[in-house]
Amino acid sequence: MVHAGGHLMDRQLDPAAGAVLTRTLRDLGVRVRLGARATAWTGHGLALADGTDVPADLLVLACGVRPDTALAASTGLAVGRGVLVDDALRTSDPRVSAIGDCAEHRGAVYGLVAPAWDQAATVADRLTGGTARYAGSRVVTRLKATGIDLAAMGSLDTGADGEVVGFSDPARGTYAALVVRDGRLTGAVLLGDNPSVGAVVQLYDRDAEVPADRRSLLLGRAFGAPGAAPVESPAFMPDQAVVCRCNSVTKARITACWRAGARTAADVAAGTRATTCCGRCRDAVSGIVDWLSTVDPLWN
Repeated sequence: MVHAGGHLMDRQLDPAAGAVLTRTLRDLGVRVRLGARATAWTGHGLALADGTDVPADLLVLACGVRPDTALAASTGLAVGRGVLVDDALRTSDPRVSAIGDCAEHRGAVYGLVAPAWDQAATVADRLTGGTARYAGSRVVTRLKATGIDLAAMGSLDTGADGEVVGFSDPARGTYAALVVRDGRLTGAVLLGDNPSVGAVVQLYDRDAEVPADRRSLLLGRAFGAPGAAPVESPAFMPDQAVVCRCNSVTKARITACWRAGARTAADVAAGTRATTCCGRCRDAVSGIVDWLSTVDPLWN
């Protein structure tokens, strides 16, 4: 793996988390080259800017997205990293709106599906006479691969009044960092096996107050208390919990789709778009469908 940044996933992780992820990959047999800029594919390897060559039979590019602002700038619209928009998602010309990967809102260019849906809903409301305002999206990045379980959300910048709570065990591939401001979670990274990841994501999604004992979110249990078995049943999942992040589909929407006649995960996907993007929520959606089939007999 060749990466131009100083640590892996440098937009989502702090250097300490990036170092743990690098070690985890190396333990899985993946060599990592950091701070390396690729210049060309030679046919038998990847040429780097420092003059070295990485032999390879196959090259896979992970490029991400970057707004192309040339057209907007040529028409006189204000641009930064993207096309600048206000809370109504209007550009510097109030007759023109911008959403999705090209838009920059309050300094953020998301490059993800879920914020684009949120922005589209705002513009649709305003075009039909509403007064909706876009306050930004609470984005959670999940990476699940063999030997890797990672969740990153918000910003790890503590600012002047934030507190950070952290735990690191590189040998076991475990890292956790939480940033709390005014009693609420503003950023977090959880890498490795952590039974609290679901609770942390929900606290961030709902902008809820974090428990007084922050360590319970790092270790999966309160300090000095025995570890609790993770809750598996969807019965304990709040109705407003977001199951499919790409399309902002909540448990309540899945339940409503079930009661409207959906009986399989494929039916739910057709009715709500859940599972149709990255697919990481497929197991969760299937679990909720299976649960509904046993606890909601009136609708069977």
